[in-house]
Amino acid sequence: MEADEQMRWQTKIKKWGSELGFVAIGFTTAKSVNGLAQVLQTRINQGLATPFEGKEIEQRIDPQAGWQDCQTVVVLAYPLPDTVPPRAGEGILARSAVGADYHRVLRQTISELVDTMISNGWTGNPRWQVDTGPLIERAFALRAGIGWIGRNQQLIIPSYGSFVSLALLLLERELPADRPSIDQCGACQRCVEACPAHILGQETFAAKHCVSYLTQSKEMLSNEECKRLGLRIFGCDTCQEVCPHNQKRMEKEQADSSRSTLRRGVDLLETLNLTKREFQQRFQATAAGWRGKAVLQRNAFLAMHNVQDPRLRLWLEEHGEDQSVPPIIVPYLL
Repeated sequence: MEADEQMRWQTKIKKWGSELGFVAIGFTTAKSVNGLAQVLQTRINQGLATPFEGKEIEQRIDPQAGWQDCQTVVVLAYPLPDTVPPRAGEGILARSAVGADYHRVLRQTISELVDTMISNGWTGNPRWQVDTGPLIERAFALRAGIGWIGRNQQLIIPSYGSFVSLALLLLERELPADRPSIDQCGACQRCVEACPAHILGQETFAAKHCVSYLTQSKEMLSNEECKRLGLRIFGCDTCQEVCPHNQKRMEKEQADSSRSTLRRGVDLLETLNLTKREFQQRFQATAAGWRGKAVLQRNAFLAMHNVQDPRLRLWLEEHGEDQSVPPIIVPYLL
């Protein structure tokens, strides 16, 4: 492919992607990410990686380790939907856990992008991944120039912020690479100071102690970890909410709260009492659905305990008598 044609394809893909709703699109090579292998290995060696992270490091940093023909990685950022902030006393969902599951939304949108490429003469069979694939999206997003990695470990897109979900489109043809972005965090420490787990700003990121991970973990949580959850039911946006680059988004949410139908607040008692049918109706189609009903119930129980919700005592009395306490909650009663 000639250089002029490569540039035309890059321009077209960015145009089509933008029309489909992606807020940032960048291109990078299929080379392995320099310097990342040791960082990941150190995290594994120190027991700070989560069980969700793959242990095959080359598969995570080298596109050609999984697909030898890959020549270009296209990084796409899709906006998380506008939501209504939770009310006082409600359980809190992260923005990524509200509305239609972003995995499904991105897969469908990328499929549309690929169909457009093929209908306009692209030859080949592009592959893509959304979050659950082995490659680390943020690392390639950084190299593709769509943003920088903040102290909160989030990809921050200039003039937009970090409330996005990322996907990678892998191509077996070489297209021009974009230049990496410049770090714009400066001396800001807001996320470091606000993190409920106090793990930001450290040399090695302790992903296993991140509160977002704790809300998804099925392992027994310590007393301190239970307290850190606060009112969180799934995920944690604290480090992003205090970020200066997200303040326009935060102000817009407050101003438009009467317009959106997507609520990040949930009633704690209703969540604790979820039936299978209610779970399927309320959560199954969201990004919080994959972990199942029991984890959400446990988190609602811990949240009620954290804020000393008076309804919890009555719930314990009722369920203690008929021994209908969900098994995942029983250890926290001892």
